[in-house]
Amino acid sequence: MQFEAIPRRTAPDKVVEQLLSRIKSGELAPGMQLPPQRELARQFGVGRSSVREALNALSVMGFVEVFQGKGTFIAGEIPGSDPTAAAVRAAFQAESLLDLLELRETLECRAAELAAERIEASQLASLRRCLQAIERAGQDYSAFLAADLDYHRRLCEASGNRAFVEILTPLLSRVAEQHGRLKTGRISEDYREHSIRTLKQLTACLEREDGRGAREWMRDHLNAIRGELKELL
Repeated sequence: MQFEAIPRRTAPDKVVEQLLSRIKSGELAPGMQLPPQRELARQFGVGRSSVREALNALSVMGFVEVFQGKGTFIAGEIPGSDPTAAAVRAAFQAESLLDLLELRETLECRAAELAAERIEASQLASLRRCLQAIERAGQDYSAFLAADLDYHRRLCEASGNRAFVEILTPLLSRVAEQHGRLKTGRISEDYREHSIRTLKQLTACLEREDGRGAREWMRDHLNAIRGELKELL
């Protein structure tokens, strides 16, 4: 399989365009694995960063699924309609949010693990209040996001590691800014319930000083955001 080399200036957009064309024609069928990013970059004649941006955008729109350590696959269920130009632009904006999410996962999973060992009773109580605020937010996305990020900030503080606090505090502020740029104003019921459930499980792990469990529930909580982005765009 060969792709046409494209100008570097519009590289990510053109990669998306060509891949969508192959998906629509059936040449790239559901479940089919794409070549590695290095090979795609060679065929397209662009840098790997451009390929990565394009694949992230396609993932947000639901056309591909990226599995760490396994590769990129055409989604089992392809969206029924072609994405609009506005949807593609929004997907590229969300790609920045995915970059932040990747960094958050690295840092916050470890912060949760440390918090299980070091959290104080007063800090645990503040996390429970954050959970109550998340539940009270209902479908008010702004209130939900504010309470959710407050939980993450307080959990970071409970890790007892000042470096985590210094790094994650501005990072979470950037997350809020990205949501603002995407104009996300709604939240699916499934995501809301999943988010609350995973944070409750995480809090329970903190109570019983289960670092490994806290780490994995944090990972589960953050990974759900990828799926929710498909609903928001």
